[in-house]
Amino acid sequence: MAQQINLLTPILLAPRRYFSALTLLQATGLLVVAGIAASVWLQYRDRQAEQEHQALLAQYATQRQQLLMARANLPAPLDANALAQQMQALEAGNAQRQALLASLGTEGTRRLGQRHSDLLALVARTLPDAAWVTELRYAPGRVEIAGGTLDTAVLRPWLGQLAASPLLAGQELSALRVERLGAPGTETAANPLLERGASLAQSRLPVWAFRVVSAPDAPAGAASGGSR
Repeated sequence: MAQQINLLTPILLAPRRYFSALTLLQATGLLVVAGIAASVWLQYRDRQAEQEHQALLAQYATQRQQLLMARANLPAPLDANALAQQMQALEAGNAQRQALLASLGTEGTRRLGQRHSDLLALVARTLPDAAWVTELRYAPGRVEIAGGTLDTAVLRPWLGQLAASPLLAGQELSALRVERLGAPGTETAANPLLERGASLAQSRLPVWAFRVVSAPDAPAGAASGGSR
């Protein structure tokens, strides 16, 4: 009788080992390497975070020092009364400036003969040839004119023309003072009237200095000094 012998019986084969010592060693090595890498990365991140924390602390300390210095440099709180006084002074200054602007704005709307520039035009138009003006001061209610002349007789008629101007209504140019330059008691060295020209000094003509001031509602006949 025929008999079959099977040499590939699984019982006779070597058993398959899924977790051998080499596999476990390799896995353990990989885990160790991964742990070391993770530990190094965590230490790096920890050092980086520590550096950022120290930088923030330094920045905070600098800003705190600057804040303390700024608070120390702040001015002392002002008193309410002092602030009120300063406010009143500012308001008074603003009121004066507004009044000045208003007066300047109405200057161009005044009628002919009532503007400030009309007095200058009147003086220039009526000034005699033998006289000249070195100073002219004008304020509401007061006019002061200073100058010189070679003939004192032309002063009264000229001042009468000025007094007739509507700009000088209610005023009288009566306070007139005349004195001869070079006379005893007069200072001619630094007098601006001598700057009219070298021809006057060379010709030795008599030069008279005059000054007239308006007086509101003053009686006529103000004193006039000096020879004529």
